[in-house]
Amino acid sequence: MHIPEPPARREPLPSLTALLAFEAAARHLSFTRAAAELGVTQTAVSHQVRGLEQELELALFRRSPRRITLTAEGQAWAAELGVIFGRLRDANRRLRQPIRAPRPAVAISIIPSFAARWLVPRLGRFLVRYPDVDVRISATERLVDFSLEPFDVGIRYGSGRYAGLVTRRFADDALVVVAAPSVAAKRSRFRLSDLVGENLLHDDYPDAWARWFQACGKELPARTRQTEYTDSSMLVEAAIRGQGIALARWSLAVDELTAGRLRRLFPQVPPLLTGLSYYFVSPRENLRRKPVSVFRDWVLDEAKGLALPTGAPRS
Repeated sequence: MHIPEPPARREPLPSLTALLAFEAAARHLSFTRAAAELGVTQTAVSHQVRGLEQELELALFRRSPRRITLTAEGQAWAAELGVIFGRLRDANRRLRQPIRAPRPAVAISIIPSFAARWLVPRLGRFLVRYPDVDVRISATERLVDFSLEPFDVGIRYGSGRYAGLVTRRFADDALVVVAAPSVAAKRSRFRLSDLVGENLLHDDYPDAWARWFQACGKELPARTRQTEYTDSSMLVEAAIRGQGIALARWSLAVDELTAGRLRRLFPQVPPLLTGLSYYFVSPRENLRRKPVSVFRDWVLDEAKGLALPTGAPRS
């Protein structure tokens, strides 16, 4: 039969009052200043330290008529107790402070290209209008799981089938032909045949230019040079820098067109719909929170500027 061993005997702790008196006296090297800090008499501090020395069977101070100094054992105890009581004082100070209510916040998941080209340039207006609402933006192509991840809303680019979420479509998207002013200035008016000698830029729609030519009633010339950018924002940046003529998403190019950093080369050609749209999505319960609802309303209002341009069919 196995008889369990008795638990190890714990060394009894010295008096907390005595330890506190010693730590203060060691820090000040003065019983008088320690007494003033603790709000007791000098005699009380001296008595507590004497009692601690007797309990530990150690001399913690060397005493002379005019001053006290720590012994080696006293220095060791003072070093340990300084850390312990320092942490205790910090905890006391921190935990006694009133708990501040967290600021209202909205956490957003959004695709990187739309975040960089559309949301971030406008976000300052939201921050000015709602100075008490904090915003956290996570730019990712991945569809986040709202039940597992700390997001309130998502701005997604797709077909709109997002099960279990309240979904609001706020903008369709289309492709338009754009170029930097320096490229556009090559000709007073570009024709389809002029594109043969140009570097044609596109994103991860590999057949985009072929579809665009087909919409114009023509076939894409076999000898055209094309450069692909898997990031649609990079495509717009390449066009701004004059690296070629881009078939860019309207949603990402609209600000650059308005600012004059890009120009539409074929304004008479209707934008080529991508078949995808932008959606504001969120779990229903999140929309009950004011920061989320005001952000949704702000996005929907800002998105009015994403209305697609018109263009007559090319003859």
